[in-house]
Amino acid sequence: MKNQQRFRTNMRFSLGFFVLLFIVLIVYMGYSVIKNGTTWYATPYNPRIANARKNINGGTIYDRNGIALAWSEGTTRKYHQTQSIRRACSHVVGDIYGKTIGAETTFAKYLYGLDSNISVLLDQILSGEEAGGQGQDITLTIDAQLSDYIYKKMDGRRGSVVVLNYRTGEILASVSILTFDPNTVNTDELEESALVDRATMGRYPPGSIMKIVTASAAVDQGLDLTYTCTGSDTIGGQLVTCTKEHGTQNLEEAFVNSCNTYFANLSVKLGGSTLKKQAEKFSFNRTFDYSDITLYRSNFEISSELGDIAWAGIGQYNDLITPMHAALMAATIANNGVMPEPKLLKEVGGSGLSRWSNGKSVKVLSEKTASIIKNMMGKVVQSGTGTSAGISGAAVYGKTGTAEYMEDGEIKNHSWFVGFMNEEHPYALAVLFEGAGYGSAYAAPVAADIFEYLLG
Repeated sequence: MKNQQRFRTNMRFSLGFFVLLFIVLIVYMGYSVIKNGTTWYATPYNPRIANARKNINGGTIYDRNGIALAWSEGTTRKYHQTQSIRRACSHVVGDIYGKTIGAETTFAKYLYGLDSNISVLLDQILSGEEAGGQGQDITLTIDAQLSDYIYKKMDGRRGSVVVLNYRTGEILASVSILTFDPNTVNTDELEESALVDRATMGRYPPGSIMKIVTASAAVDQGLDLTYTCTGSDTIGGQLVTCTKEHGTQNLEEAFVNSCNTYFANLSVKLGGSTLKKQAEKFSFNRTFDYSDITLYRSNFEISSELGDIAWAGIGQYNDLITPMHAALMAATIANNGVMPEPKLLKEVGGSGLSRWSNGKSVKVLSEKTASIIKNMMGKVVQSGTGTSAGISGAAVYGKTGTAEYMEDGEIKNHSWFVGFMNEEHPYALAVLFEGAGYGSAYAAPVAADIFEYLLG
C-alpha cells in the first residue's frame, strides 16, 4: 500500500514537472516570437518573401523627400533611373534576389502586403497561398541626393560614410563602397565584398576615435593625468609611438593632439576592467536589437598584459567597430550622453505618421561628462588634428582616427573621422576610408564637405 502511494506521488510529481517544463517552453517560444519574430522574418532566405514577389505588385520605396528609389511594374522591380543614386543607396534599398539585407527584405511585410493580422497569415500559411494585389508604399529616412553626393565624394575609395540626425536617430545616409547596381546585381560579376554593407557589417579597428571612450572614462573617474610625451614609450614591453613629441600635456591637450603615449599610459592608470566597462556603456560587446537595421556587434577586449591594455585604450589591440556604431558614438556625445536608436523607416502607406521613436535610446554618459568630451572634440577641429573638418557657418566637433592593420605583411592605416555639428544642425557622422592613411588627411576633409552640404 505504501509502495502504491509512493508510486502515485512520484507520478504526480513527474507529471507536474513535465507540465511545468511544457509551460516554460511555450512561454519561451512566445517570448522569442515576440522579441525576434521580425528579425527571423526579415531574412533574405525567407521563402514567403520570394513567393510574394511573384504574385504581388510590390509597394514603392521613397526617400525622405519623395524620390522613388524602387517600385514595381507588374512583377518587375524597377529602380531609380540615375545609376549613381542606385549605387549610392544600394545597400540601404537592397535587392529582390536575397543577396543583401536592405529595405527590400527588412520591410517586405509592408511592401508585399504580408503584415496582415495573425488569423489571415495563418490561413495563408496553412493553404500555401500568398495574398495577391498591391503592397504598401514605404518612406525611408535617407536622403537620396545626400547619399549621391557622398558617393561621388568618396570617389571610388573603399569604405563607408554614415550620417545621422543625433536627436531622432534618423539615418540620412549610409553609403558603402564597394557597392552594386540593383538593376543588374543578379548578372554582374562582383567582387566578393561588394554585397557587404560596410556601414553595418564592416568591423574595423577604431584607432584614435576610441579615445572618446577612454577620455570619458577618465572624466568619470576624475582622472586628469599630466604626462610628458617624448614621441614614444615602452609599456609592458610593448613600444607605443606618436607622430611627434607632444611635450607635457593634460587630458584635454592630449585628446586635441591625439597623443598615443599619453592615452596608453592613461589606459593603464584606469585599468583594463574600467576601460571594458566604459566601452560596454557605449555598447561594445553587445548585440544590437534594432527594429530597422541589422548592425553587427563591436568588439572590445582586454588582457592582463599592461601593453595590451595600453593598445586597447587607443583603439588597437583587438578593438573592432562598424561605421554605424562609430556614428552613434559621436551622436552620443552630441546628444548629451544619450545614444539614439538608428531608424530607417519613416512612414508606411502614405499615412503621414512617423514610424520612429526614441524608445531604445540608451543613457551612456552623464550630461556633464558628455559636455566635457564635446568641448574637447570642438578643440580638435579648432586647433588639433581635425582642423580640416572645420567649416564656416557652423561649429563642428570631431575626432580623427588612424587605425593600423596588417595586410600581406605590410602595416597600413584606415582613415577615420567622427563628429557632429552644433544643435541648430543636429547631424552626426562617421567617415571611414580603408587603407587610405591619416584620418586628418583623408576622412576629415570629406566630413567637412558633407557638413557644408548639410548646411545647404
